[in-house]
Amino acid sequence: MSEHHWYKLRKRLENIIHPSLNLSFIYIPLSKKTQWSEITVRFFQIKLDNEIIWAFPKNTNQNIDQGFIHGWSNKTNECIEFPIQSIIKYLDLPRQELIKYQDNAGLADILKAMDRRISPKRLKELELSPAAKQVLNKRLSLK
Repeated sequence: MSEHHWYKLRKRLENIIHPSLNLSFIYIPLSKKTQWSEITVRFFQIKLDNEIIWAFPKNTNQNIDQGFIHGWSNKTNECIEFPIQSIIKYLDLPRQELIKYQDNAGLADILKAMDRRISPKRLKELELSPAAKQVLNKRLSLK
């Protein structure tokens, strides 16, 4: 993903964040040259008040191995869902389907917890990941 596309996507994401949350999204594509080609390794972080609460590939729900740089897991023989793909899917959903969204990247709960279109009351009914709970608790404390 080029920097221009990431900038546009980040703006779309920032438009749904609850205004009182201090969340930041860091997308770092690192190029690595091999003997045969150049590979882009994608790192992604979400920070809440300057503390990293979620990072890819560290906190993903997927089996990550050396094949992940190609977008494929050698362990499970499945395609890797990168955070950017998950964010795009979430942002493209109709409003009534947001609460049901699940992903392989492990971002779904965080996206729901930060989304001002979803009420905290509905979020409290869900079983959220630890990072999403941090976001929701911060959101509730800032009312």
